[in-house]
Amino acid sequence: MSKSGEAVTDSMYEDGRYAEQNPDWHGADAAWKAGQIAATLQRNAVTFTSCVEVGCGTGLVLEHLAELLPQASYSGYDISTAAPQFWKKRRKDIAFHDTDFTKTALKTDLLLLIDVFEHVPDYMGFLKALSSKSQWFVFHIPLEMHISGLLRDRHLHAREKVGHLHYFSKATALATLKDCGYMIVAADYTLLSQQTVEGVRPVTRLTNIVRKAIQTFSPDLAAKLLGGYSLLVVGKKKSGATAA
Repeated sequence: MSKSGEAVTDSMYEDGRYAEQNPDWHGADAAWKAGQIAATLQRNAVTFTSCVEVGCGTGLVLEHLAELLPQASYSGYDISTAAPQFWKKRRKDIAFHDTDFTKTALKTDLLLLIDVFEHVPDYMGFLKALSSKSQWFVFHIPLEMHISGLLRDRHLHAREKVGHLHYFSKATALATLKDCGYMIVAADYTLLSQQTVEGVRPVTRLTNIVRKAIQTFSPDLAAKLLGGYSLLVVGKKKSGATAA
């Protein structure tokens, strides 16, 4: 999606390149992502009355989540100069800010980072700065460190197309969160291409046949071999965590 907490001035998010290459900012995936978030919050008995999404992009994920879980107040933060144009279309009861949330003194019950920190140059500093700003966290992290991707240099495509600067496996993603002050409550694979048919390429549908066959006995092996998975993580603030 988008990113926040990033100080590089020559940024594809601030100079319009991201919006040019991704006109809808992945808005087509927003309802699916919100459904995944709501489900994992309910499975893990996470209660909250305030929710902030950092790197909210178009704000569509927040809007869909507010429809699914209307008991809370919702706010979105994004430093991209292109994002505010989308916010005018969102629900009026959701507050959006073109501000770096890490630079504020604000805190929330639940903080969302949905496909975000892989875009941020100092991603560990960014995560540490956020670790004391909420009690609960939900992360959605693309898992691009896999054998198929390495053989085809797919990381370069992700770098050029959507600005991913860092690439993770399940193990390195969870290790990063732990190192930055988060306690892991739950971690589940998501696979958008298996759960929706819209926009899925024929080659991906064929690969999914193999993925499904492998994941019946080892989802970890399927993710390591073929990729295409993301990780949905519920985290809590570690006791005594302080901002960097």
